[in-house]
Amino acid sequence: MKSLGLGARLTLLNIAVMVVVLIPLGVISYQRESREMNQLLDGRLAQAGRTLGNLIEHGEEMTAHAPGLPSSLSTGVAPAVVVAVRRHNYEPEVGFQAYDPHGTPIAATENLADLPAPTDADLGFHDLRHDDHAWRLFTLRNRAGLLIRIGERSDNRQDITRGLVLEHSLPLLIGLPLLAVLIGLAVRHGLTPLRALTSQLDERTPGSRQPVEIAEPTPELRPLVETLNQQFERLENALERERRFNADVAHELRTPLTATMIHLESAMIASGASMATGSALSSAQQSLQRLARRIEQILALARIEAGAAASERERVDLVALAKDVIEELAPLIVEKDIAMSLATSEPGMVLAAYEAAMTAMLRNVIENALRYAPVGGKVDIDINAGPDLMVIDVRDNGPGIPPERRAAVFDRFLRGANEPTSGFGLGLSIVKRAAELHDARVDLREPPEGTGLHVHIRLPRRP
Repeated sequence: MKSLGLGARLTLLNIAVMVVVLIPLGVISYQRESREMNQLLDGRLAQAGRTLGNLIEHGEEMTAHAPGLPSSLSTGVAPAVVVAVRRHNYEPEVGFQAYDPHGTPIAATENLADLPAPTDADLGFHDLRHDDHAWRLFTLRNRAGLLIRIGERSDNRQDITRGLVLEHSLPLLIGLPLLAVLIGLAVRHGLTPLRALTSQLDERTPGSRQPVEIAEPTPELRPLVETLNQQFERLENALERERRFNADVAHELRTPLTATMIHLESAMIASGASMATGSALSSAQQSLQRLARRIEQILALARIEAGAAASERERVDLVALAKDVIEELAPLIVEKDIAMSLATSEPGMVLAAYEAAMTAMLRNVIENALRYAPVGGKVDIDINAGPDLMVIDVRDNGPGIPPERRAAVFDRFLRGANEPTSGFGLGLSIVKRAAELHDARVDLREPPEGTGLHVHIRLPRRP
């Protein structure tokens, strides 16, 4: 039942409760009706026996002889009458024996004619098996001294019992499926407010502060809606505080770092600086540049983690975004004399994406390729569009990454022991997180020719 929906679970539970309750009630009802029916039939059998005794006592003398009378009923004084039993459909099969006060048979039915005469020990009700059938017998001695035995076949009673069971169970068997359908419809109708809440949550835009509202919330859903609104409010406040913190940190750190690097450059070009001082100043400048880049990467990762969850996808042109990133990285391209190429299958390729996350992903992939490519090396970028996917390929001719380490380099702050660049192991972590937000797949491959790294990104194309 774990995989079933709430409506199906409620329907099945209701039906199970009904079955658990109705089956014992049906069994108890059957046992009670069967007992009462047997008592009623026993009473009818006893009444028939008394009536038969009265008829024989006050009736005319029976002198007719029945051919084929068993010798056990012959008295030598007056022959007994044997009555043929011709039972119609749905009639119970009955029989009787009648004896005078001296034990002489007076009359009998052919189905019980060959039974031995009863004794006073047989008075009352008892069961007997005769001719492969079970009989319910009643024996009495009336006030005239006549001994009457009357009986009814037990399978007739079983037929009546089966008829009662069928009569009582058939409506239940027909009604249960109908009842299950009606219960399902009732449960579905009862869960309408829950479906309305689900629909409203599904249509809710990230970052929205609009409270969740239901036209007529049930007592069970009202606390849930209130709790959801409180949680949304807390979440939005937390995201807003994080966004403000990121912006403040970026502003507060970027300004002093920029000023410090400017002062270092001024000190390096000032006359009279010794060689040792110049070398120290150059190292300090490189350290500050590394620190600035690290701060930018950390803030980019924070923006992806918090900002994308609080914004909507926008229509982003991958080609235009790649050109902006290349233009931003132009100083590094010139510094290392990199041969950069950008090839696209279409002039513009638009998809729904988080622009900040997509920019961070492209910037880190291209920047990594530029930093690892040797001086005078090359970086090739291909962007192709298919019916369902957009594919970004970035290839460089740097040292590459060994196959056994390619899965691990996506972890934060993980770098190779012999990597010559000044990275901090955050670039590919940013790429991985941005790809996850877009349901994209990032593969690290060998380039088609020579050494280096081939980053292959597949983005699902959304309208």
